[in-house]
Amino acid sequence: MITFLLLGLLGWAASARVICAGAKNLMGSDFVWSARAMGYSRIKLIRLCLMPNLRGTLAAQFWISIPVFIIAEANLGALGLGVAEPLPSLGSLLRELQDFTLLRWEPWRLLPLIVLFAIVSAFQVLLNREKVRV
Repeated sequence: MITFLLLGLLGWAASARVICAGAKNLMGSDFVWSARAMGYSRIKLIRLCLMPNLRGTLAAQFWISIPVFIIAEANLGALGLGVAEPLPSLGSLLRELQDFTLLRWEPWRLLPLIVLFAIVSAFQVLLNREKVRV
């Protein structure tokens, strides 16, 4: 749990910069100026004007962040810094791939690598599907 908490605490900055840049671009638009002229409060301005227009950016950042966190956890686990040993993780399973001589006799050890590739690819397909829909 600590690994995922640290990844979440350290990984939000890039997404926040993208969303902040999108919000700054929207703040200069005509509909925001007209909402300000009508006397909208900041909360109402954010809720009614900014959030609906940032929905695509928020969704894209969400779908991009998940595979990044999965790969980061797998890298930490492969280095021995991830989830504790009794709990399974892709990183600890990938650490067993360090001995290439075993792969000739036990090719099923490549399964965690295939699963990692499938998970990240599935999120990329979902991201492209979300991009088309938004």
